[in-house]
Amino acid sequence: MIMSETPQQYSERIMKMIAGKDPFKTQSATPQKLARLVKSAPPSKLRKRPAPEKWSVAEILAHLADTEIVVGWRIRSILAAPGTPIQAFDQDAWAAAGNYAKRDPQKSIEQFRAVRDANLAIYKSLSPDQWKHFGMHAERGEESLTRILHMMAGHDLNHISQIEQILLKKK
Repeated sequence: MIMSETPQQYSERIMKMIAGKDPFKTQSATPQKLARLVKSAPPSKLRKRPAPEKWSVAEILAHLADTEIVVGWRIRSILAAPGTPIQAFDQDAWAAAGNYAKRDPQKSIEQFRAVRDANLAIYKSLSPDQWKHFGMHAERGEESLTRILHMMAGHDLNHISQIEQILLKKK
């Protein structure tokens, strides 16, 4: 996927998607929503890219699964060492290296669900002070655990919308 927006523009767009919504409930509902969306879709439709530079549903699901692992690492790193640097990652390099196009969509959803459940359990255990802990993102600057919770919920909504659009297309 070609990103033509700056990290700041991306953050603003993602945060707008979750504005006025409960980020915890949104994140909790995402695995079931993904499973429902792809349940009746034929495998060929899940693997078809809507455009040469756009990811297929299968690739988006693999991205969500890998991103959840990254976020889990970030959350734990921030809790263990507040102020810690947070490395950015090249999602297209990960997609190529991780062979997203060949990943099993159901397995990606299962992986996503397992890691998401573990991350939500960590969030539930946080004290009010821990929510303020932050890391220094290489591209976006200071990100508190509260902001990460919101960013990931907006990230979910962004990709759910993409999946819905791909699956609605004829052919």
